[in-house]
Amino acid sequence: MAGFNGERERTPRHPRSGFLWIEWQPSAFGPCMRMPWIAVLAVSVPHAAFADEDEAPPLSIYGSARLDILADDSRMSNIHAPLFVEQEPSGGRTNGELTMTPRLSQIGLGIDEWQLDERGRYMGEGKLEVDFAGGAGTNVIRLRHAYATVTVRRKFEILAGQTWDLISPLHPSVQNDTQLLFAGNTGDRRPQVRLSALPMDNVRIAVAAAATGTLDQRDLDGDGQVDGMAAGTPMLQGMIELRQPLPRSGRPILLGLWGHVAREELADGTRHPSRSIGVHLQVPAPFVMWSAELYGGTNASDIGGAVGQGINPMTGRRVHSVGGWLELAFAPTKRHVFAVGGSGDFAQQDDIMPGERSGNGTVFSALRYKPKSTLLVGVEYLYWKTLYRGTSPGIANRVNLMASVLF
Repeated sequence: MAGFNGERERTPRHPRSGFLWIEWQPSAFGPCMRMPWIAVLAVSVPHAAFADEDEAPPLSIYGSARLDILADDSRMSNIHAPLFVEQEPSGGRTNGELTMTPRLSQIGLGIDEWQLDERGRYMGEGKLEVDFAGGAGTNVIRLRHAYATVTVRRKFEILAGQTWDLISPLHPSVQNDTQLLFAGNTGDRRPQVRLSALPMDNVRIAVAAAATGTLDQRDLDGDGQVDGMAAGTPMLQGMIELRQPLPRSGRPILLGLWGHVAREELADGTRHPSRSIGVHLQVPAPFVMWSAELYGGTNASDIGGAVGQGINPMTGRRVHSVGGWLELAFAPTKRHVFAVGGSGDFAQQDDIMPGERSGNGTVFSALRYKPKSTLLVGVEYLYWKTLYRGTSPGIANRVNLMASVLF
């Protein structure tokens, strides 16, 4: 989508799948600003303003065939999609794992930008994307994105469907499946309706109403209904982002403030609010990119915080937490990217029971090499440590080798 707010290219070059994410392409809105059902906006636009109703939008197919070889020396919560290291006996022990999987192979159908009226005031765009990571250890189809957008005069955009959360728009370059959720990074994909505006060329303001309970799927009272759905209200997300393009490269410095509010409800009427506030910063320089996020929240497990423990099931107490991550990425050539960084997520000790996870973090590095435009190979290493209140931690050294053929 052409316009003022550059957007990182999506698969295979989105930062979550990890390669040319330091190159920005022109687009109407920044990262995570796309979505479905154009009819949502059409009701407010005069019927005569649109082009021929029978005109089909242009389509494009993209994707990747990918193999990952995963190995660690201590047992993770899930070797394919790890969230934390399992607790180890006193003194620790090695309990290695190894697997190979094609589950992160992707295929997508892009609904390319097209005019909805003769003057080009209304523009549409969308995407339908799946991978095969829908089950633990099995290659089950998973819906990643299903959205469409309508942009009005390059100043307003409405988005509807499933895509990345509005909040926490940056992501580390390792762990392409879980993106270090519950280990310092927040934000996931979820159904939502979003409205964005550009009051000035370098300022973006956006709000979204999103589904609650899609990440943690919590059902504290065991009544068979996700507590977030039982609340009967959506999760509200908001963000304001400043973008300052650099004089020579044109790549922007990003500085954003964001947060969410939501609630969960049990069958007996008990309500548990959820909230967070966070900041993100991305600073480009020649051959280098700094990226960082920091958040604080209460009952933040549904956005990937609180070490996955938003509510203490024994006391009903809401877990307070803080977390974040920092990454420095180098691109010495157009074919290489090397990244180093760290992450951490920490729960308040008084809010959790003895033996529960009190902290979770990593120190990581990643190397990506693209010998051809259609081939991407890489290796990741993570030193991963999960703290448990009052007992020994879990520590793992984790390696991921990957190769993708892109199309």
